Amino acid sequence: MALSLTAAFSANPRAQALKDGTVKPENIDLGFVTLPPGELFYRNLEYDEFDVSEMSISETLLARERGDGTRWDWSALPVFLSKAFVWLDLYVNTNSGIETLGDLRGKRVGVPDYDMTAALWMRATMKELHGIEASDVEWYNGRLAEMSHGGALGLDQDPPPGVSLNWLTREQTLDTMLDRGELDAAYGFPRGGGPANMGGIDRYAGTPLVGNPNIRPLFPDGGRGVTADYYRSTGIIPVNHLVIVQNRVLREHPWAALELFKAFQASKLAAYDQARRARSGYLLFEGDDFREQAELFGEDPFPLGIRANRNMLETLIAGSMEQGLLRHPVQLEEVFFETTLNT
Repeated sequence: MALSLTAAFSANPRAQALKDGTVKPENIDLGFVTLPPGELFYRNLEYDEFDVSEMSISETLLARERGDGTRWDWSALPVFLSKAFVWLDLYVNTNSGIETLGDLRGKRVGVPDYDMTAALWMRATMKELHGIEASDVEWYNGRLAEMSHGGALGLDQDPPPGVSLNWLTREQTLDTMLDRGELDAAYGFPRGGGPANMGGIDRYAGTPLVGNPNIRPLFPDGGRGVTADYYRSTGIIPVNHLVIVQNRVLREHPWAALELFKAFQASKLAAYDQARRARSGYLLFEGDDFREQAELFGEDPFPLGIRANRNMLETLIAGSMEQGLLRHPVQLEEVFFETTLNT
């Protein structure tokens, strides 16, 4: 009898072949729940309800360090299907004096969750390219403490040392504060400035983003330049999410880890096969030429496994410690399930 597992993922084209049954792991039946990442990761932290799930890398590491043994008993799979480009939708107040990423030093910057992986990579990029430390910026957490990933992990009560982290009240939102000049920069708004209702976790008051004299994007090129600069400097394409599996499943069925890994690899390749018709399945930025992207980032922009991602993962862990999130160093062998370590 096949092992039946509940799997929760965002609407990711590289997982679609698993969702629609085109790819099936051996002896495993997956029942999929599709959720926006913000809600999904909050439910993982608050309710711990799925057998297999997409999860923030940063918050997986924090859950491992801050867990008390009664929940968050996960092992990670080296499955990386989402790149850390969300923060490139960074908007600035037109009176802030910010022209480049290097101008964020000493500014007030809003992010959905300080601990989210995209924000961690944003700060790592600022340090790598401009020498800006996390402590050089005044940070504002856009999600309410009681509905945020950081709140679920206890960062509101035990904040990162040496970092100025402010939590918004229910009456405040990042978009209105940016529009009024109470913030200098922020990201986490719906593309195009709508719809106004983003749900209970990510809040948006409906401030117009297009044609607003008070707000403009920081990166007119969508962030292609800064991404290329970071890659040339480090050789890293930052990754946001991995896959977690409940250890209660893996203790009884350790073979399931590699079967799931192989299935996600096959699903990714199926997305590549369809990439010219559904370009977001392969291209990092819509409209890029395949050859242009391959010349800079290589033929496989979403490699799975430990070997191809070790440098990226170790850089992320070091950045988490530097930015006051992780308190203790962690080895990859402690995070990923043992049968996946040679991938």
